[in-house]
Amino acid sequence: MRETFTPEEIAVLSPYVSNINLPVFTVGNLPEEVVAVLFAYYSRSKESLRRNLLKLINEQDVEISTRGSAVGPVETAASLAAAREKAKQFHEKWVVGYGHASVAEHAIAHIAIEDVSIVASKIIEDNRLASYTEKSTRYVVFDPEKYYKAPELTGSSSENLYRRTVSSLMSAYAELTPKAIDRIKLLLPRGEKQSEIAYNAACRAKACDVLRYILPAATFTNIGLTINARALEHMITKLLSNPLAEAQRLGNMIKAEAEKIIPTLLKYADHNGYIAETNSVMSRIASETLTKPSAIENASENGVSLIRFESDVEDQLVASILYGYTQTAAAELMAAVRSMTADQKERVIDEYLSRRGKWDEPLRALEHIYYTFEVLVDYGAFRDIQRHRMATQTTQLFTDVHGYETPPEIIEYGYKTLFNELMERARSAYQTISGEFPREAQYVLPLAYRQRVLFTWNLREIHHFVSLRSAKQGHASYRSIAQQVYRELERVHPLLAKYIRVDLADYALARI
Repeated sequence: MRETFTPEEIAVLSPYVSNINLPVFTVGNLPEEVVAVLFAYYSRSKESLRRNLLKLINEQDVEISTRGSAVGPVETAASLAAAREKAKQFHEKWVVGYGHASVAEHAIAHIAIEDVSIVASKIIEDNRLASYTEKSTRYVVFDPEKYYKAPELTGSSSENLYRRTVSSLMSAYAELTPKAIDRIKLLLPRGEKQSEIAYNAACRAKACDVLRYILPAATFTNIGLTINARALEHMITKLLSNPLAEAQRLGNMIKAEAEKIIPTLLKYADHNGYIAETNSVMSRIASETLTKPSAIENASENGVSLIRFESDVEDQLVASILYGYTQTAAAELMAAVRSMTADQKERVIDEYLSRRGKWDEPLRALEHIYYTFEVLVDYGAFRDIQRHRMATQTTQLFTDVHGYETPPEIIEYGYKTLFNELMERARSAYQTISGEFPREAQYVLPLAYRQRVLFTWNLREIHHFVSLRSAKQGHASYRSIAQQVYRELERVHPLLAKYIRVDLADYALARI
């Protein structure tokens, strides 16, 4: 039976809920912490959200305006401030006092993070439970004056070397951009059915694809972040516990701005000794017990190695698929699957995956199957690959050890000598600076240098990664990685690989 409200109650509720009498409705015009209060009541109250909102207003547990007749921007600054203070008192009791931390997941912050280095952007985006949109190296020509100046090097012997190196890379990027666009236009004239605007945009994108290899990791980027308060608290804690000074400054700035929206729920976002000290000790142990690899020249290439998987994954997948459609215990079901014929197993997998439409993701049984890959890839492509966060990722420090990638277009356009000079100048600067500043030195390395990272993916995420990143419109560098992931999986488990949508064609990067 639907609950009823008096005309007076309807007038009070209308500014904050999208309807009065349906079981599904949206909530608006409330501070994020008040929204979290209301959802928290679901676990502690027999009443509906609307009834609890009325209770909070009538008992002045929250102080919010009741002007207006529909969800819309009706609150004054004073009323919102009062509401936040009341919400703070509630969260002090339930979140801080009782450890009801899941409440914080209902409070959302939308944060713009601008003029952040590419190095720091990867630290921010290492957090899985958030949504990110980042400035693209493909569609935007970066400003040569906007890069991280590394104030922590001020007064050191490395300060001038750092500035000269980064500035030379940014200047070369800026100078080559119009030349590369003209070169592409010369090689690839506009098609008959292609508008001039579309043609110019395509040529610019192709030039950016090639020249992004020159951009240093110090280059400033912008990030749009949407995140719940619980995940944000963890993100801020990680930033404040990171040894990189820029990360710590960002942690403080993000906390200061987010506290204006969700102050109480970020109460424990602070430097964490466990994170900071453990990372420091483990770095020391690694350096004491493991031999540091010597720098690898450009003989190495971007590549993928399948490191770990279970030998009976096909049986595991069949059992995982059938499990949801039976009452059989897992161990008994696995035994039954092992006795099935190869054709019977293939039928189960085929029936589970063959009906997928163009935009359908595989169903969730594939998440029970895991593979671990080691990927060696240029840092520019790593920026894109890292965004596939439905995985466990472990990165190594960005260094010069693995050499750098030279895109074929650099040679084709006649930039090889200059490109190699820039790469070697950056390598020399890195090696000098890293003696005193091993973490800050990574800022001077261009995106052409390679990054090594360990990925543990479930099979469902591999489907998504390979199909998206092998597509024709993708950058050649990460397309190659996606194709190699597919081929490695196909090598060990062809039955599972055959259902992955992959584009194995070799498209020229500069082709429009």
